[in-house]
Amino acid sequence: MYRYAVIYNPHSGHNNGESVGQKIEQALIKNQHKVELMPTEGPKDATRLAKKAARAGFDVVVAVGGDGTINEVVSGLATLDQPPYLGIVPAGTVNNLARMLQIPLDIDQAIENLQQVQLRPLDVGQVNDDYLISTMTLGILADAALNVTQSEKQKWGPLAFLSKGIHALAEHQHYPLTIETPDRHWQKDTQFLLVTLTNSVGGFTNFNPEAQPDDGYFHVFVAPKMSLARSVMFLPYFLTGNFKKIPGMTYFKANEISITVDNQQSAQTRIDGDPSAKSPLEMRLLEHKLQVITPNPDL
Repeated sequence: MYRYAVIYNPHSGHNNGESVGQKIEQALIKNQHKVELMPTEGPKDATRLAKKAARAGFDVVVAVGGDGTINEVVSGLATLDQPPYLGIVPAGTVNNLARMLQIPLDIDQAIENLQQVQLRPLDVGQVNDDYLISTMTLGILADAALNVTQSEKQKWGPLAFLSKGIHALAEHQHYPLTIETPDRHWQKDTQFLLVTLTNSVGGFTNFNPEAQPDDGYFHVFVAPKMSLARSVMFLPYFLTGNFKKIPGMTYFKANEISITVDNQQSAQTRIDGDPSAKSPLEMRLLEHKLQVITPNPDL
């Protein structure tokens, strides 16, 4: 028997978070587990609730929602020396981390997965005072995502971000960046910077086949300047997992990164889909920080 704290955003995905939370509660109680539902009431509330659940001694903290909700829960757990296990029931519109971990997107199957308690280590990125579970963007892609409405995400899913991103690339805005790692110095203008911990970006799961959620690295892509026509030509690279092979693309791995925008302006990032830390950025990889419940590969 385990004690589960179920943290859910009532407005995630198609506004069905409340019903999903209740379904999880019923299934867990049926199997003799103890459950407490913890609905969020506003931004960053899931972080507070995750810390509360850990202090109360829950064995598993379940994040119900999309990558943003999971990020908030992880932000509460990553500060702890011995955090509870992380469970995920994907109820968002993109679900990058769940896709990478092969957690079922079907709610009933995801609830069944919670009760197997098959654990996998999970890396967490720290970006200044914020945390990263999947992706961080800076530049045009981050700016474009601000124009994607919740209704567009619900209607089009990953295609909403892809469409906005392609059109944003045609605007030719650029950012002079300096990037430092323990073994690299990079300084150049770019249209966007993308940092991933997984192979799923915008819901496309073959984006970077090399990336694994427990490999101990940030995977960094710094894009060349691209016109709209050129960005459309590069679309097959994105969809087939060859993004780093785009001509002019800079790709590298690191576990510590410093990023500065050299025009003395503070550019804002988007982390796991939400506006987050502003430059300058200090990033470090917290290797195997959490244990996440994933499907048993032998089943």
